[in-house]
Amino acid sequence: MAQMNTRPKGVLVPTPCPENHASFLHRLPDERLAVAWFGGSREGRPDVRIYWSVREMGTWGKAEQLSPDTDGSDQNPVLASLPGGELWLLYTSQHLGAQDTARVMRRVSLDNGLTWSEPAALLEKTGVFIRHDLIVLSDGTLLLPAFHCTVLPGRQWHGDADTSVVLRSTDQGRTWDEVEVPASVGAVHMNIVPFEDGGLVAFFRSRWADYVYRSESNDGGQTWTPPSPLDVPNNNSSIQVRAAPEYGPDTLVAALNPVQAPPGSEHGDPARSTDPGKLIAPGETTPIDRHAVWGPPRIPLSLLRSDDRGITWVHVVDFEQAGQVPEEDLRAASDKRKNEMSYPSVIVVGREVHVTYSYNRLAIKHVIVGPETVAK
Repeated sequence: MAQMNTRPKGVLVPTPCPENHASFLHRLPDERLAVAWFGGSREGRPDVRIYWSVREMGTWGKAEQLSPDTDGSDQNPVLASLPGGELWLLYTSQHLGAQDTARVMRRVSLDNGLTWSEPAALLEKTGVFIRHDLIVLSDGTLLLPAFHCTVLPGRQWHGDADTSVVLRSTDQGRTWDEVEVPASVGAVHMNIVPFEDGGLVAFFRSRWADYVYRSESNDGGQTWTPPSPLDVPNNNSSIQVRAAPEYGPDTLVAALNPVQAPPGSEHGDPARSTDPGKLIAPGETTPIDRHAVWGPPRIPLSLLRSDDRGITWVHVVDFEQAGQVPEEDLRAASDKRKNEMSYPSVIVVGREVHVTYSYNRLAIKHVIVGPETVAK
């Protein structure tokens, strides 16, 4: 498959933060684009907060802090517009880098983000993480994909036993039931895509750093098929998939790093040092057969297209490639973040595809891909 190597041009969203990550694009009811992300001195630290910027007349506005200063560290914002006019900001708040302590928080705006309610926990449970869209079904049912940051006995959280669930509400988000995704150990960051015929397809990041995984539901998200691997590499980093109906009823676009770890990297029980910021779960440690794989490259970052609801995919274009990042941007980034182009978010507006992503974590970058490229 031939690949296009001309990078689309992009702009950086203004930010006051040294490190910026996990952007989430959303189209507001008034059709303006908004992007939210978390920023601070470094991921997991107590000064990390949720920020957003709104695009006016083709220009991103000044970043505004959306989550208040607390003792927690905030991550993974999700913006959602509900039929009644509410705009929700969902995010996680945790202790340091311990995702098993995370709580899903919610703020509500009735004026497109000018003012917000005080933060309140969406759930009483801790150790629940989010990343992708809140889905509103035709009957008003809300589906929020999430995953449990499971800690094994005698260990700290490292992602080795995370499992996916769908939080389901039939009362406008006042209460939530939990639907387990079967056989989903290691399949996280569930990204649900609805279709006009009522079908739901979901895509997952893999803790094993092998492939993107896919699942389906034909009953409004009440049951799901076990996630199965696609022929699309994944590096245990976030992906995002969106419907592109202007290109066909079954067409999807996805932004991701098409990179994977060497086969078998997840096998065995790795030796890990103790992190003083994380709790150790009670119980006796027993060996594990598979472990989360961290560290594969997060470059290139690419756009893919599928015309069969995500079963097969073709490469469209690379946003970033190794060796093409300007030297001054590499010098500005910390050693750990050099050449990190990750956590993309996608919005399809007509035949244009808008993508934001972490650019060396120095900033969030916004790129627009036109139909002349997407259709190739």
